[in-house]
Amino acid sequence: MVESEHFLFGEEDGVGVITFNRPERLNPINWDMGADMCELLRKLRQNDDVRVIVMTGAGRGFSAGGDADWLSGNSDRGLPGITDVELERYQRKTPAGPIAEAVRWIYDVDKPVIAAVHGPAMGAGLAYALACDRRFADPTTQMCAAMVRLGFAPDCGISWLLPRITSLSTSLRMVETGAILGADECLKEGLIDELTEPGKHLEAAMAYAKKLAKGPSVAVDLARRFVYKSLTSTLEEMLDYEAIAATRTSDTKDAKEGTSAFVEKRKPNFEGR
Repeated sequence: MVESEHFLFGEEDGVGVITFNRPERLNPINWDMGADMCELLRKLRQNDDVRVIVMTGAGRGFSAGGDADWLSGNSDRGLPGITDVELERYQRKTPAGPIAEAVRWIYDVDKPVIAAVHGPAMGAGLAYALACDRRFADPTTQMCAAMVRLGFAPDCGISWLLPRITSLSTSLRMVETGAILGADECLKEGLIDELTEPGKHLEAAMAYAKKLAKGPSVAVDLARRFVYKSLTSTLEEMLDYEAIAATRTSDTKDAKEGTSAFVEKRKPNFEGR
């Protein structure tokens, strides 16, 4: 598994935990961290031992967003219009490179991803939290589409993510003004799913993740995939997709176990196969 100086990774009861680990600066995201995240998520997609993923941050926050050194042009990595450093071809096509690409991989890892949020979740950090399937947060949480505060347009998928999770008017307010929303407002606007007691966000996220990890993970993963697919599909298309998924899952060991347990009036023992 990938090792990185920017985050920690561990496994517990079928749950992989990614902890952003630059706590002295509120876990800012730089180019190398984004690249390591993409590599880790690619590997986790094929790791059957990890059925669910939890993302969280060390120290006082989830992530304050893009690394200030890079954004200000004070790092070795160039930024279009800000620095004179020569850009590689990859970055000419996507200035944020793997920092933004990691959002795609949160979806493409093809298994549930849960965010445990506290403190700031801003800019790219907000994008990572919103790309997760669900968000558990404690009262210290603050969310902000911070790009506009620095004079940048939204990136990392923020403009796609926000209106799918909260209202259009709240999405526009966040990307136009860079407003900082506290935990209670985030809950009201649907940006977080559950508001926990102080310091209990990770515990709540892990409890939910472990529950999913004990489930019929082939069916869970396909269900997740199809809900996202439905955002760009017609009802007719989804009926066809679901028919295919039903056929595929009916041939799993878990489907046989689930139906047997139902008939025998007992709790199923799913294996994720």
